[in-house]
Formats: sequence, C-alpha cells, structure tokens
Amino acid sequence: MSDPTTASPAGSPKAPQPTIQAKQLTWFLAWAVVFCDIGTSVYYVPGILYEQVGELAPVFVAAVMVCFVLLSMKYVEICWRNPEGGGVVTVAGKAFGPRWGALGGMLITVDYFLTSAISATSAFYYVGSLFPFFETHVVLFACLGIAALAGLNIIGIRESAAVALFMALAAVGIDVWVIGQAFAVLGWRSLDMARETVALAGHLDLRHALVGYSAAWLAFSGLESIAQLAPAMREPVARTARRAMTAVIVTILLSAPMLTLLSVGLLHGRDIGTERFISELGAAVGGTTLKLAVVFTATSLLLFAANTAIIGGYHIFLALGNEGFLPRIVLRRNRAFGTPHVGILITTVVPMVVIIAARGRMVLLGDMYAFGLLGCFVLSSLGVDYIHWRLHRRGPQLWIGLVTSALVVLAFAVNLFAKPLATAFGGGVTAVGMLVAIGMREGWWTEALYAVGYVDRRADRIAAEAERRAGEGDMQIVNLAQAEELKPLYPSHTLVAVRGRTINVVREAITRVKGRGESALYCLVVDEVPGLFLSNRPPEPNGEGLTSLRWAFEEARRKGIELIPIWMVSYNAADAIARAADTLDVDGVIVGVSRRNALYRLLRGHVVRGLASRLPKNCHLILCN
Repeated sequence: MSDPTTASPAGSPKAPQPTIQAKQLTWFLAWAVVFCDIGTSVYYVPGILYEQVGELAPVFVAAVMVCFVLLSMKYVEICWRNPEGGGVVTVAGKAFGPRWGALGGMLITVDYFLTSAISATSAFYYVGSLFPFFETHVVLFACLGIAALAGLNIIGIRESAAVALFMALAAVGIDVWVIGQAFAVLGWRSLDMARETVALAGHLDLRHALVGYSAAWLAFSGLESIAQLAPAMREPVARTARRAMTAVIVTILLSAPMLTLLSVGLLHGRDIGTERFISELGAAVGGTTLKLAVVFTATSLLLFAANTAIIGGYHIFLALGNEGFLPRIVLRRNRAFGTPHVGILITTVVPMVVIIAARGRMVLLGDMYAFGLLGCFVLSSLGVDYIHWRLHRRGPQLWIGLVTSALVVLAFAVNLFAKPLATAFGGGVTAVGMLVAIGMREGWWTEALYAVGYVDRRADRIAAEAERRAGEGDMQIVNLAQAEELKPLYPSHTLVAVRGRTINVVREAITRVKGRGESALYCLVVDEVPGLFLSNRPPEPNGEGLTSLRWAFEEARRKGIELIPIWMVSYNAADAIARAADTLDVDGVIVGVSRRNALYRLLRGHVVRGLASRLPKNCHLILCN
C-alpha cells in the first residue's frame, strides 16, 4: 500500500506525542498499549449495559463489534496518513481546517476527562468487591487515586511500553482463564444461553434497539489511542499499525462479547453489584483465587488507563496552548520537575469534580463518557472519508467508509437525544472549550483584557524593556523608537512584516522601494505574546524571528537596499504592525499569506482583519503570496 500524506493545515493543533522512544514500537508493543486502553472497558461495560438493556447486553456488544472492525481499518489509515500522530485532532484539522482540529481536541479532552473518572471509579469498585469499605467510600477513594496520579505526573512519571505489555498479557491471560473456567462449569449450557439471548432480540422495539446500539459503543473506547502511537511505530507505519490493529481486533473479539455474555447470563437475577461483574463472574466459576486475580489485574489496568488519560489530556492542552488556542498559562512548568503542572492539575481536577457530581454512579459516568468518545469517532471517520473524496478515490473503500461513518453518526445522534445529562455535560465542556479556543485564536480575550488600563500600561512597559534589550544584543536589530530616530538617515515609505523565509515578500517590498526611488526598507518581526501581562520578565527575540531578519537583510543587501531590521513584542501582532506603520509614517505595509510557512499561521484571520481596521487611512495593506 502506498503511504501518501497531506500537509498539515497551518494553525491546526499539533498532536500529543507519546513518551515511547521514537520509531521503536513494534506491532506487538503497539497492541499492548492499545489493549491496555480498550481492554479496560470489559470491566465496566457489561454492568453498565445490563443496567440499561438487561439480558440483551451481549447482543448489542456483538452487533457493534462489526462496526468496530470497520472503524478500526480507518484508524490504521489514520496512522500511516498521519505519522506525526494526533488522531482526531490531526485528521479533522487536515480534512476540515484548524478550528475543526480544535473541536477534535475539545472532544478528545472530554473523552480523557471521563476516561480518568470512569477508570478510577471502576478500579475502586473492584477493590470494594474484596474490601467493602472501599465500595462504601468509592467516590472518596476514586478522587484520592486521581490525586495520587496527578502527583506522580507532576513528579514526572512516564508510561512504559514494557509495562503495558506485561499488563496486557496478564489481562488477556486472566480473561482466558475466566472464560475457560466458565465454559468448564457451563458446558453445553453456554450455547443454550447464547441462543436464548439472541432470541430475546426479536422482541425489541426500534427505540430500545437504537439506545442499546449507541450504548454498546462504550465497549470499544480507547480505539483513538492507536493514532497517538503513530510517531513511535516502527517503519513502515502502515504495516505496524495493521498488524497491531489486527491483534487488537482478535483479542477484543475473543474477550468482550464472551465476557459480557457469560457475566450477564450467569449473574442475571443475583443480588450482585453490576459495577464489578467480571470479578463476581470469576468468583462464580473459579472461586476466591480467580476473583483475586481478576481484582488485581482489573484495578491495575484501570488505574493505568486513568494515568494514560491524564497524560493524553495534558498533552492536548500543551498542543492547543502552543498553537494559541488556550491561554499560555497551561504551558507553565514546575520549577523542580519541569512538568506542566497547570495542565496536569486541570486534567485531574475536572475528573474529580465529575466523580463527585455523578456520585460514583457508573451508568451516569458511562453515558457522559459516550459523548466525547462518539464525537471523536465521528470526526475521525468523516475526516478520512473527506480526504478520500478530495483525492478522487471513489471506489469501494470510500463507500464502505461512508457506511461506517453513517453507523457512527447514528450512534452519536441517538446518544445526544437519549442521554440529555451526558449531552449537557459533554456539549457544555466542548462549547466552553471552543469559545475559549476561538476567542484566544481571534484575540477576543486579549483585546478585552488589554482594554483594562493597568494591564495595557504594564504590557507597554514590559514590551519597551524587551525591545530595548534586543537592541543591545550582538545582532544589530533596533526597536521601534530607535527606528524612528534613524528615519531621517534612512527614509522609506515601505514596511514589510516577515516571519520565516519569506523571500518573495521581501522581494516585493524591495521592488516597491526601488519603484519609489528610495534606498531603504523597514523590516519588522513581531513576537506575539498573548500572556505578556502574566510575566514580569521581558521576553527575548526568538530564533525564528532573528533568522527571518537575517534572510531579509541578506536579500536586501544583494539588491543594494539598506534594510532596517526592527523587532517588537506585543499581545497583538496587528496592533504592533499598525503602530509601527504610524510611527514610521509609511504608506505601504506588505505582509505574506503563504500556506508554506509559519507567516500564514501568524497573519491568517485576526491579524489581517486587525491590520485592515488599524492601519492609518493613507497607508495601503499589500498581501503577497
């Protein structure tokens, strides 16, 4: 299979990177990491589904298994199309644009929040099956467990593929043990149990069938994790991902439907907590020894999954913060350990609040979990279909993909209407997140903040000090005040704003300068720092900006033009460029809008619109590719 890729859209959030050494993840290790995520759902999904659809839970798990296989094949393609990783964030960004990538980030963040909440809660329900005190105070212990994971992540805990492999093999071994013991106890009665369960499906009405179908998708949560592993997969990524996913499908096929069938069939009607169905199944068919084994592996794997969600969540925050979608405070790192403690605290406090609000009720947590899970599946699946359409691939692969997308969209739509509390929570968190993201990206919040006089004056002082220090460095760049002093010696009516190697933009500016019979050109780099007010330490020019000025200077020198390199820092690039244009009294400002460099990310959207409204009336805005 060929391995085509498409360029990441400018401004789309970057993917969270795994902590496993790059390109060393074999298909076996990738299977282990993914199974440690998907495999945890078998510990709580049978009980949640039993509470909602009764004895039909195995039927719905088996039905959705077919859809899961189809969607899994799409995730294999997502891996090789996006070897940089990122899953739904990258796919949605490439297919539909940066804001859709941000939406994917918000949806998977909701997914991570609920993964932590439901995994920690389920873990202590299993501990409670041995020690009832834990079950009585499950909310408290689940919150303490997440708090402990937060502390470990702040100190600097990292995931290990070797640990994941050990845990995955242990989980598979215990699952096989439970299933084998159950068949040994039941014998041929297990076939009768399966036939009776399927026969019950004939009496379903459409509404209950749709509700059960949408709820059963929870059994396959964690599929997104394989896309996050792509940067660490051994080459060729397509082959590694395909083999890993095949192994995941086989192990899930052999465990999830069967454990659901056996636990529901054997425990139906008994006075047993549905939150710990698998350990009670182990006790029913294998006694205390098997129950202990299930509790140990379930608790370990569930807490491992909660930790994975915390790591994934704060990496999403870091990616969105670096791309300007979230306040830069989320990027702050702990002085002692160098870890992003603000992001870690957010990804642990929210799940704790969710657990307390839900009072540890697994059915409610499962309903809430389904919102982000199915939302991610919808965006990822439709994104792959749209990429196929854009590449003019109209064969069977596209039509099978569209059917898969329709099945996922159906589950998501049913979930929206059938579970209003989950929709309110997931939709609310996503809407608030998108409002913050777009507001940050478009500069709404910084504009509002800098409208406060004290903040604006403080920012001006910090910016002035930073620009003064830059002028004292080895490279002969000047700040705006110094450029104004040089104006009588190097008069020019043209200002060019650069970012990256924008040679065409600089050449366009040089042509304009020569056409006006002038010999000097003002060249500006603006470092946009939205969180400027949060720091007392003046920022310094970044390497990219200095490199941009050097390239522009060399190009101007070759053309016989004197270039005045200016560096500014501001919370708003458009405001800084307009202020420079006014101070230097130029009548033309040239900026680049090429998608091929970082300037497009800087100048797209609010910067171009801001310049159009801020430039002096006698100054023209010239956009150059």
